[in-house]
Amino acid sequence: MFYAVAGGLGGFGAWGAAEPFLGIRSVYGRDLLLGALIGLFITLFLASIEALSVDQWRQAVRGASSGAIFGIIGGAAGLVLGEYAFDLFGGLAGRMIGWTLLGLIVGLGAGWATRSNARRRNGAIGGVIGGALGGLTYQLLTGIFPQAFGRAIAIIVLGMLIGFFIGLVGELLKRGWLMVVRSQSRNAREGREYPLAKPVMTIGRAEESDVGLFGDGAVKPQHAIIRRDGRTFVISPAGGGQVLINRQPLAGRHVLKSGDRVEIGGTLFLFRDRAQASAG
Repeated sequence: MFYAVAGGLGGFGAWGAAEPFLGIRSVYGRDLLLGALIGLFITLFLASIEALSVDQWRQAVRGASSGAIFGIIGGAAGLVLGEYAFDLFGGLAGRMIGWTLLGLIVGLGAGWATRSNARRRNGAIGGVIGGALGGLTYQLLTGIFPQAFGRAIAIIVLGMLIGFFIGLVGELLKRGWLMVVRSQSRNAREGREYPLAKPVMTIGRAEESDVGLFGDGAVKPQHAIIRRDGRTFVISPAGGGQVLINRQPLAGRHVLKSGDRVEIGGTLFLFRDRAQASAG
């Protein structure tokens, strides 16, 4: 639901920004503008909302700025090609082709700033599914309701669908993750999960950390590193930080096992590995 809400807010912003300009007589000019704004707003929200939720402002700005380029290009190209497909194949097929392309590039844009191939993959798959269903919804709603009202609902639903499926695909395909059991950090809420989606994940107090633990003086700026090594995840201390694994101090590298309790400063994580859990 987290990504669905973000995508819906992006869709609402896109509709509000585009509606005053949709009196443009040129069909392709109108699609170019509408598509660019839809792609821009939905990508801005999806690329930055996770970082904003944990006060990582610089990461949010970086995600929004890089994702915006993909969103503008993908949105504009998607609707223009969709209009062309609309002329070739008729209403529903053309609309779904256009919105699918838009969803694909919006999803890629949302995952691009993370420098994670897994998140880019999740964004692409989720964007394609959400975009296709959004195109179907758009065609149905604009045929039932007055044009402006139907368009508003359809664009909001489009954003929600893209966001929902990006989040769903990420949840279904995640391999390993850390779950917060308890924390003295102001942003690591109990129950929050941090997917280990990059080859190298940093944990620390610095804002650019992949797993940020802010406001905890016992945590170093870069306290620990988790590396993906084939089918395993390996954790090691960094920057002079102390890491406890199952209450034992860690001196070097440790291959994490599903169920391991990882303690960093005032935060206790539970490590989960889907493959290990299934095998067990």
